[in-house]
Amino acid sequence: MKGALVSMEAALDTLSSMERQAAKYIIEHPSEVVNLSVQQLALRAEVSEATIVRLAKSLKFKGYTDLKLRISADLSAAGEGITDYQPFKVGHSIQELMESVTNNNIKSIHDTMDVIDVEAVAQAVESLNAARKIAVFGVGASSIIAEDFRLKVNRINKWCESASSGDMQAVVAANLSQQDVVIGISYSGNNQDVLHALKLAKANGAKIISLTHFGINPISELSDIQLYTSSLEQNFRKGAMASRIAQLNVIDMLYVGMVVQNYESSTASIERTQNAVRR
Repeated sequence: MKGALVSMEAALDTLSSMERQAAKYIIEHPSEVVNLSVQQLALRAEVSEATIVRLAKSLKFKGYTDLKLRISADLSAAGEGITDYQPFKVGHSIQELMESVTNNNIKSIHDTMDVIDVEAVAQAVESLNAARKIAVFGVGASSIIAEDFRLKVNRINKWCESASSGDMQAVVAANLSQQDVVIGISYSGNNQDVLHALKLAKANGAKIISLTHFGINPISELSDIQLYTSSLEQNFRKGAMASRIAQLNVIDMLYVGMVVQNYESSTASIERTQNAVRR
């Protein structure tokens, strides 16, 4: 079940100004909102009723009633021991920094489970196992995630190539076909090199899987299957810290799904590769 409050916070920057105003009111008053009609919420958030409905649709909920049900579930699940993201501050002890980093990584994985769609993961696994070739594109920190996935699936005898530069991504994409699958990884969903390569691949008929921050963005809109992560960290954002952990977790979901779906052949391939690298 997708978490409403996490989805809302993650998507704030992608919403229209009025949708953002409504979302902020909901985030600040979740216990109150679950008991309000759409008319009452619109009045208190100082937006139109249509804005509330559009907000629910923008967050990929069926409607306002579905949104309230998910908020109620969020409130019921609160207090499980995972706190909000913790900032890193000058003067913190090493112990405090260790605890903050660990908490933020756990929180990022937990929140990603609230925004990722189970059916989308299942479709991605099915498509990857059926693909003739798999290409994975990412730039900067996302290229590390792409390379990690390549190393994993090569061991189960799947052709996979990762590319981290814009030129190499374009070269790989130009030679893909309808039998192939591309994963585009970009936390922001706006990386122009990745977007350009995905457009080339899509023009050739390849299926596109995106892995981005939750919300509307060019890369997810272009893709056939949308996978999302959530990381609301603010400090050190350019270091892609907790968000990188969330991306790796999703990549591991895909890899394990591929292995389990073709268990006998995959485990045989893993054993062969283990034997091959032994000295």
